[in-house]
Amino acid sequence: MVTVSFSNWSDALAAAELPDKVRKRHRVIIQWFLGHLKREHQGASTEAARAFVAHLVETRQPPEWQVEQWTAGLNWFFKEAPQRRRVREQAAAVKVEAEGVAADETELVAPVDETELVPPVDETELVPPAGMRAGQIGKSVVVGDGGSGSEFGDGRRQYVHTLAELQDRVPVDPWYDETVRLMRVRHMAYRTEETYLGWIRRMERFLQHQDGLEAFGQEDLKRFLSYLAVEECVAEGTQRQALNAGVFFLREVRKMELGDFSDYVKADQKKYYPVVYSKGEIKRLLAQVRGKWSLMARLQYGCGLRISEVCRLRVKDVDLERSKLYIRASKGDKDRCVPLPKSLHEPLVEHLAAVRKVHEADRKAQLPGVFMPGALDKKMPQAGKRWEWFWVFPMQSLSKDPRGAADAPKRRHHVLPRAYQKELSAAAVLAEIPKRSNSHVLRHSYATHLLEDGVNIRTVQDFLGHTCIETTMIYLHVMEDQQDLVLSPLDSL
Repeated sequence: MVTVSFSNWSDALAAAELPDKVRKRHRVIIQWFLGHLKREHQGASTEAARAFVAHLVETRQPPEWQVEQWTAGLNWFFKEAPQRRRVREQAAAVKVEAEGVAADETELVAPVDETELVPPVDETELVPPAGMRAGQIGKSVVVGDGGSGSEFGDGRRQYVHTLAELQDRVPVDPWYDETVRLMRVRHMAYRTEETYLGWIRRMERFLQHQDGLEAFGQEDLKRFLSYLAVEECVAEGTQRQALNAGVFFLREVRKMELGDFSDYVKADQKKYYPVVYSKGEIKRLLAQVRGKWSLMARLQYGCGLRISEVCRLRVKDVDLERSKLYIRASKGDKDRCVPLPKSLHEPLVEHLAAVRKVHEADRKAQLPGVFMPGALDKKMPQAGKRWEWFWVFPMQSLSKDPRGAADAPKRRHHVLPRAYQKELSAAAVLAEIPKRSNSHVLRHSYATHLLEDGVNIRTVQDFLGHTCIETTMIYLHVMEDQQDLVLSPLDSL
């Protein structure tokens, strides 16, 4: 295998006699290819290029014209590299003859025979993956989380759940890399990263343009939003989420000046009634949950927590002496404090005693400390190994931080929200609750039951961490609907 070195390829591409559009396309695919090689710790070789293109075809299912553009860009790279090298070798030889000194060959690459380079890649090598029909190449796969899915035998698709899994399966091109970088500069949540990248991926597939995201503009975003409302019949909140992702990409990543966005088809505004369990259903549900999952469910219902908030609790945020629970860096990067139910004091003491044994075992094994928010790792290097910063609900096994580097060590992270959600959904089935079930229903139920018990709505707003009182007032409508204020004509017969 011959490795090619072409350090000044960007300058050579800028000076090449190519149309501007072709030059831009070449730059994108070469940056994409070199970024992939850097992550895989490989050198630039024709074998790596063939494998890279084959993987793109298998995972992204591009149309044929896009494959031709990718291979044209990579072929330019591999054809231009030996020509540039020969010029350097000739210049070095002239320098040797002129100065009478040995040329420094440390910067030169071993001669590469052009016959070993990839001639323009033949389309016959880019065959569809096994089991895929030829007509499927180029068709879009629209998914809610933006993941790339593998197909079951019955036609269903299994999609990735996290950004890290998406990056493992699908090489991320420069536009996606820049989007992630800018979101992390702005300290946006990891879940927001996953959501925005999913929407951008759907927009790219919807566009089906030769230049991909290079050609994506404001009018294309409006067409996509109208498509969601008319063809997909999505809810207003879903369309607003897509709008936020598209505007972020165009304004922050593409640096475009955006105009008026009022002339696209809006999704129907419907009066939203959250799903709420009755107190009897809450009892039946909690009776079916076991182990630490039971404590998590009781804590979520008893304090009105979001699923991410209950999973990320740290020991220092549970104040048993004052019966307070502190929620740090919640939605909108806000903190709040809520009353801790007295009935959970004893279960929490027993649970934390068992968790402390896990913490002590990690310290004896000299494992890295838990993840620290912000710059606290630098300000307090040893804080991640201290008991007060440990997770209240840690995972049983070690894992890597999805935002960390590929060579980052494994450490103890908090329990995954989807693992807790799975247990809660199974418990709802066993409890025979005929309602849509997810962890957020416990938060809805907490707010509604407080209002029914006469708690002031401003107090409920503070407990939930809502910025606007209008958000909290949704639970008033649910409470009013449950009141038996009107006698049905059937009951008066």
